[in-house]
Amino acid sequence: MTIRVLIAGFVAVALTMTGVQPASAKEPSAKEPSTLVGSVRAAESKPWIKLAGTSGKVNDEAGKLRLASYSLVFDAGQGHYGYLREGEKFVKTPYRAALVAPGGRWVAGIPDYRLWTAQKKIDLIDRRTGRKHTVRLPAPVTSPEWAPDGRTLLLTAYDKRRDGSLTIIGFITLNVADRVPRLVEAGPRHIVSDWSIGREFRFFFAGGSARVLARHNEADDSSPKSRIAVYDLRGKPRRYYTGVGAPDEWSAAQVFSPSGRLLATVVRDDDLRAEIRIVEAATGKVVHRFGGKDVRAFMGWYDDAHVIVQRERGRTQLFQRVDLSGGAALDLIREKLVANPAEYEPHLERVNFVRLD
Repeated sequence: MTIRVLIAGFVAVALTMTGVQPASAKEPSAKEPSTLVGSVRAAESKPWIKLAGTSGKVNDEAGKLRLASYSLVFDAGQGHYGYLREGEKFVKTPYRAALVAPGGRWVAGIPDYRLWTAQKKIDLIDRRTGRKHTVRLPAPVTSPEWAPDGRTLLLTAYDKRRDGSLTIIGFITLNVADRVPRLVEAGPRHIVSDWSIGREFRFFFAGGSARVLARHNEADDSSPKSRIAVYDLRGKPRRYYTGVGAPDEWSAAQVFSPSGRLLATVVRDDDLRAEIRIVEAATGKVVHRFGGKDVRAFMGWYDDAHVIVQRERGRTQLFQRVDLSGGAALDLIREKLVANPAEYEPHLERVNFVRLD
């Protein structure tokens, strides 16, 4: 993935709720826990719910997953506002990303709205108790991702350089049980700056919490020489995928399907149209691919038979559930892109759908 992807405007949402806790201010009772599950049930009577900070609406009765949080890009891509679900509403937080874990209990908050910076602390919020735990980290980080178990957080770790750029040194894992950060050095020492911080060469979980992956080299997504490396939690390479595309680093979605049998990659052309590729994890073979002039990004897995994609049709942005051939589309989010004299008004880039069962 190259700098040209910036122009696509895939910018993530950050959160601005200064001094307000993402969970309910009062202590929840055993009968009515302040969890995402309870919030979602309260909203089920209204299939389409208005999203705060944007013209978008979410189809709240679309199926197994529910929208738990999202990030809006603003200031020509310089910052993200993070929003978190509270009942039938979404509220702005003090974070650029407020990522809800599978199951809905835990939230990882990355402070500061500025997009192209790495942070040395994060907040872990227990929505069951309302408690916030601030965790200081051994290295600056970006790019949070929860493991499917909903208890282990992955972050990409950096070393700062004198010129303001960053060197990727590996990854940090953090389990909610002890909240002790574990830094693991892994992969080539790629240097990133400005727009590529938190995007290029970031780490993802590789199906479960025992392995991670990252784009290995600088070959273009479409090149047969492009490589994805898979590492264990000691930072040792375990396998490579070659010539299958690259993780969609801009959408920040989980790469592997819920079962771990499949992974999704993307290849973009010069017009920023995306071809989504579905790869069999065991063999590295591309088993499905689809795209189109309006497909812009891979936004995550819905289940093993469906993925979530972002489409742009004129000035309407759609987030859809589609099958692995790109068909049988179901609208999950519709958003009208509103232009002002310099850019679009704050709009969706990253969306966080979670499974509650």
